[in-house]
Amino acid sequence: MTTQNDEIAIVLANRRYLYELCQHIFGHEPSRALLELLINEHTQEVLDLLLADENDHHEAQPQTDAYKAYLTLVAELKQALNRDPEGTLEKIISEYTYLMIGPNKLPAPPWESVYLTKERLIFQESTLKVRQKFLKYHFLPANYPHEADDHIAFELDFMGRLAKSTMESFDNANMLEVKNLLTDQKAFLEEHLLVWIGDFAEVIQESRTHYIYPQIAVLVHEFIKIDKEIIDELMNLHI
Repeated sequence: MTTQNDEIAIVLANRRYLYELCQHIFGHEPSRALLELLINEHTQEVLDLLLADENDHHEAQPQTDAYKAYLTLVAELKQALNRDPEGTLEKIISEYTYLMIGPNKLPAPPWESVYLTKERLIFQESTLKVRQKFLKYHFLPANYPHEADDHIAFELDFMGRLAKSTMESFDNANMLEVKNLLTDQKAFLEEHLLVWIGDFAEVIQESRTHYIYPQIAVLVHEFIKIDKEIIDELMNLHI
């Protein structure tokens, strides 16, 4: 019999898995291993469980548009990798470079501050606020201080690390720490990721190619919205 604690442990593990996967997608040049991780059965099962939980609690449709787009992406990517693995990877690396690195103007800049200022600048006040959140947990992102703290990959990395700590604290029956961590994660979503990720996911649709990143951006937005509700539910449980 599956107990409530077993179910909570699964949810916590799935949250960590998805945040870490999303961080790798937006924070690292794509590799064949990363693409295989994106389309493997475990990733599909985690997303399906997450959306199934959403359906059970909120009577939503069985599949969101973002998840349908992900399933279509999986099918197309599997075919492309089977047909031309090297060429497919090369195209996706090109898309990553075009969207995340440059050298030309990025169609969807991956920094929070760009979406909060009329001037669309980086290293703004919001960047410092993100850094303060990071420092509370002694987290310094890769390339610090040369890359702005509010890059999407860093914010996802931070959430993944807190999700991991939450899972470990729950396993150790440290429920006070679990609640403190969930409180900080909820605040970070509300004050940062949820403030701009929707705009990022919308603007990135203007990309000249749609191999994986525009679709995944929409899926990440959907996941983060659902995760905020999951956190609310976890905080309301007597654990």
